[in-house]
Amino acid sequence: MNHEENEIVLPGEILCTYEEYTPSDWTYVDEGYVKSSIYGRVSVDDVEKTISVISRNAPKQIKVGDTVIGYVTDVKAHKVLITIKKIMGSNRELVAAYKGYIHISKVSDGYNSTVYDLFKIGDIVEAEVNSILGPEYIELSTLQDNLGVIKAMCVNCRKYMKLNKKHVLECECGTIDSRKLSSKYGEYIDESY
Repeated sequence: MNHEENEIVLPGEILCTYEEYTPSDWTYVDEGYVKSSIYGRVSVDDVEKTISVISRNAPKQIKVGDTVIGYVTDVKAHKVLITIKKIMGSNRELVAAYKGYIHISKVSDGYNSTVYDLFKIGDIVEAEVNSILGPEYIELSTLQDNLGVIKAMCVNCRKYMKLNKKHVLECECGTIDSRKLSSKYGEYIDESY
């Protein structure tokens, strides 16, 4: 081990080999070494055989149960790929570029044969974190009514669509479309996603 318990480390510093300890909070594996991803103090758990870095000013990490906002980057027949940009309730942006997905079984309670009509590339989505297997593999869910698409992008002109009086998505170019809408659709004004 290169660093002792409570020792201060900088981002990128080697803490130990992957064989010695498993990476935990604010650490990652690079070429067989566990490295620090932030400035902070080393914390070792000899029972669980994990090593982490602790900091008072550490950005918030995604946890199971968190509600997150992201945008759709790809739509497959049975899953939607999401780039996660923000954790609800946190004003700080995420440090890492988290990638998540919503499986067709986690979209809504009803039967869906495909997700092509429920999400489109560029849509802004609010979802709940179901499980985390790594920064590139976060399972999300939109089963609740208040989760789903909060801003839908028109497939023709790429502008955001509005709900008309009949509660149908309509774009100023005349396109009418459908999505798995959140009950909060249209409440978000922030365009920085």
